[in-house]
Amino acid sequence: MRSVLFVPLALTCALTVPAAAQTGSESNLVLTILGGAVTGHALWTVGKQPLTVLGDPSKYDTLRLSRQVGSSLMLGAAATYFPSPHVGLHAEVSYLGLPVDSNCEGVYFHPDSAGGVDLHRNEQMCNDIKGQAGFGGAISVFGGVTLRAATRRTLSPYARGSIGFVNQPRSLIEMEGAFVDATGVQVRQILSDPKPRSTSVMLGAAVGFTSPLGTGYQFRFEVRDVVTSLDRLVGPANALGIGPTATRAYHHFALTLGIDVVLEKKRGRRY
Repeated sequence: MRSVLFVPLALTCALTVPAAAQTGSESNLVLTILGGAVTGHALWTVGKQPLTVLGDPSKYDTLRLSRQVGSSLMLGAAATYFPSPHVGLHAEVSYLGLPVDSNCEGVYFHPDSAGGVDLHRNEQMCNDIKGQAGFGGAISVFGGVTLRAATRRTLSPYARGSIGFVNQPRSLIEMEGAFVDATGVQVRQILSDPKPRSTSVMLGAAVGFTSPLGTGYQFRFEVRDVVTSLDRLVGPANALGIGPTATRAYHHFALTLGIDVVLEKKRGRRY
């Protein structure tokens, strides 16, 4: 009777012990192609911006000017190297977008005419600003440290800390609009930025997980927070279009999906 019971017990041990000893592979060097979406936010607002009436500098129209950063898509490429199983170093170049939309509303417009023709030049200019397409194209370059767990499991969670910089292609302060008069299309600058700042420091934090897709590939899911300082107009501009400015740190939350190409890995045990 004892021998009959021993046979299935021996078979069970023979099947389960080797399986328990087997472990998955561990990625050491990874190249990532990623994409996702970034949130936007309000940037600055000036509720009462005076602007001289063309042809009559003794009179001022009043405008309400504002700018906001819209949500956008992001694309990037990254590399991560793990000198130890749980600690890695990463570097990334990504396109953040961060499109900037402008808005102009007339608080008060004086009559504006020449030769008996109503021109409404400042009003035309304000409408042109509202209709302008948002500009953007921010590029981020950063590096940092990655901490990961369960390196050989189906899901491997991780956390990242990063530091780098973001480059904006245009000033976030300058603003101009077009109008039409008897001489044709004219452009007038409302706000000027004598010292535009194109590059700012970026701090980032992220959490996510990776999961194997097959030999040499992984799926990556990540939620990140990109913090960077942007220039703001904090008061009305003077007659030269120069106003008081300041910088403020903004959070840009992003959801990204990526594909990892595993260039180097440590194989797991098979027995």
